[in-house]
Amino acid sequence: MIRALRHDRRGVAALELALVAPVLLAMFGSLTDFTLALSDRMQIAGAVAGGAQYAFNQGQLLAGSQQSVSAADVQSKVQGGTNLPGVAVAVTGPALYCLANATLTQGRAGTKCANGDLPGTYVIITASYPYTPMLPLYSMMASKTLSETASVRLY
Repeated sequence: MIRALRHDRRGVAALELALVAPVLLAMFGSLTDFTLALSDRMQIAGAVAGGAQYAFNQGQLLAGSQQSVSAADVQSKVQGGTNLPGVAVAVTGPALYCLANATLTQGRAGTKCANGDLPGTYVIITASYPYTPMLPLYSMMASKTLSETASVRLY
């Protein structure tokens, strides 16, 4: 009887599946979480880019007048550009900034920047979204807050 059991191969596939299934589920779940987070980040990036384009276009239209782009209008354009709930949008400006080495620093009217240029009027748009992963494994490996920032010179 022991010899018969030793050569009996029934149930081996079920045992192999039971051993491999948790690993496969963890891999596919993490891949799904990563894909959903990437999709959400792309939505946020598109909304911020749309808000920056709106601010640029409005800034060009209003460049000769005393009016300026409204931060509330830019914020509403960014929030309208995504269907994710709970997206926090912060719009700084329009304000004077100096650009040096791809970094914006606060500028003052009537004074020159460190590089000799006059400060420009910029709007800085930041959007963040709290992503909730499906699996706890992904939440340990990646940040749970997705964010995008764009700065645009108006004039």
